[in-house]
Amino acid sequence: MTRYLTLALCLLAVPAAAELYKWTDENGKVHYSDQPPPANAKKSETLKAPKPQIAAPPPAGTTPGAKAATGGPKTAAEQEMEFRKRRLESAEAEAKALKDAQAAADKKRTCDAATAQVTALERGGRVTKPGPNGEQNYLTDQELAAELVEARKAQATWCK
Repeated sequence: MTRYLTLALCLLAVPAAAELYKWTDENGKVHYSDQPPPANAKKSETLKAPKPQIAAPPPAGTTPGAKAATGGPKTAAEQEMEFRKRRLESAEAEAKALKDAQAAADKKRTCDAATAQVTALERGGRVTKPGPNGEQNYLTDQELAAELVEARKAQATWCK
């Protein structure tokens, strides 16, 4: 939807600001262009001049001197640049918010995993770890205590 809106705005903005010139060169060949004719053209004329812009009424609550302070009405190009700038800023803000939300979700997921690991180690019982050949090795009390210390460090890091 926004792609079609952008395309429509581009198509409307381009012809509105264009001037068309017709001139005849020294060889008698007729040229049409959107650029002014060169100085050595025999005959030249402007086919389509830009329409004068109509100033929009000032918004309610503004003073008549406020328009003069800002430099008068803005051209279509200035309005287009402001629109693109606002659109770019909103896209950047949206991307930043999405990135922050993903980072917060990842942090919460890692915190939950670290908390579950601490809970499992504190619960006691027999804890196994896979060995180099895929067999299950049971942790000794010293290894279990070391794993619990590491799990608490991870929990403290991720669950701030």
